[in-house]
Amino acid sequence: MINWTEHLVDPTALNSLYGEDTPLLKGVNVHGIEIQRDGPKVLLRFDLREFPNHPPTKWKTAGFNRIQLRLLAVGVRELQISGMQSNCMLDLNITKENGIIRLNADNGALKLEITAEHVMIDGVSAYCDV
Repeated sequence: MINWTEHLVDPTALNSLYGEDTPLLKGVNVHGIEIQRDGPKVLLRFDLREFPNHPPTKWKTAGFNRIQLRLLAVGVRELQISGMQSNCMLDLNITKENGIIRLNADNGALKLEITAEHVMIDGVSAYCDV
């Protein structure tokens, strides 16, 4: 089975945190979806459920326990968003077919479908979720 990070342009930032224990995209907490006309691009910002086993020392010292990931879809060909929800938990699927990346999720209240040429990590940060 192909790991979802293999569809990213450069998964190094995530791989350096999680190593072989790549986090699942099940039950991610979506904070934002930003549409940008240049590219065109769509930025997804969400919390991962799994915190790395060996986080950077500064994160441990600060008491951080949550990772927020920013994924940027570039060369967006199709975008569909249906519904809206606060505290949005989704199972996000990232697949590749014929050189095109597809991101999709549907929790019944929010449906998201993105088709793009590339998907990359735009940022990884940590914070304390109490």
